[in-house]
Amino acid sequence: MAINLHQLKIFHTVARSSSFSRAAAELLISQPSVSIQVGELERQLGADLFELVGKSVRLTEAGRVLDDYAARILALIDEARGAVDELKGLRRGRLLLGATPTPGTYVLPPLLGRFKEQYPGIEIILHIKETRRIQEMLLAHELDLGVVGGKVGFPDLESSVFLTDELVLVVAPSHRFAALPAVRGADLAGEPFILRERGSGNREVVDDALHQAGVHVTPVFELEGAEMVKQAVAANLGISILWRCAVDLDVAAGRLRRVPVDGLEMKRAIWLVRRRDDRRSRAAQAFLEMIGSPAATVAAAASTTRAG
Repeated sequence: MAINLHQLKIFHTVARSSSFSRAAAELLISQPSVSIQVGELERQLGADLFELVGKSVRLTEAGRVLDDYAARILALIDEARGAVDELKGLRRGRLLLGATPTPGTYVLPPLLGRFKEQYPGIEIILHIKETRRIQEMLLAHELDLGVVGGKVGFPDLESSVFLTDELVLVVAPSHRFAALPAVRGADLAGEPFILRERGSGNREVVDDALHQAGVHVTPVFELEGAEMVKQAVAANLGISILWRCAVDLDVAAGRLRRVPVDGLEMKRAIWLVRRRDDRRSRAAQAFLEMIGSPAATVAAAASTTRAG
């Protein structure tokens, strides 16, 4: 039996994407080539690795066993390649990061810009996923570090506070709230609200905070992503509550107004997540050393962006 790394890489990509065609597109090879290599692997092992479910494929029991080994083998190969690159210093290498949408969109980009200035030869790959998927990718050795807004639920991962952000009320400049120094929670009850989609970290915190304050609001729109919400608020279609890091530039540019709400304080931690007892790449270690105090670093990067 002569299983090769090329076959394992193709098999693992199909397993992750649940599709031969998506795996082919990701690997930049033809779908027949993917099918041939997976078929050869099944012939060598004497077992079916996938079963067809509708238009997708899923792993058989034998496939799940092999995929666990494949993930570890491919991670070791990447680690070995990284170790060799590290002998050359930080002139080459990769930094694999994962983040949930808010920190991935508004917090990490200025930090990655600074990192790229210091280490131009390092390839940076950033995956924007939901919290659980980021954790799964860390455990599968597909990421070096994760930055998430949700709770960490796997014992093999450790987390530390990256920074703390707050949720703020934002309105259009023409809204009647825009001229007020502050509003009360009760003032929000009759307002049309534009909220993030259910299941998002933003929505969970907002719903919980409003419930604790005894404020009931009725959303007129539920939109996916902070950018869509901000566009709707700027058009005066309603008001919203969003993470401050997501609206700072819009407030500075005059597209939105931030209005304090008396008696309503909404904060959450954004977490830096990594594997326990895991050898970090030099690129990941250099990134951790660069950010030092994340809150101060983010604030400095944000002020530089606003000034530009």
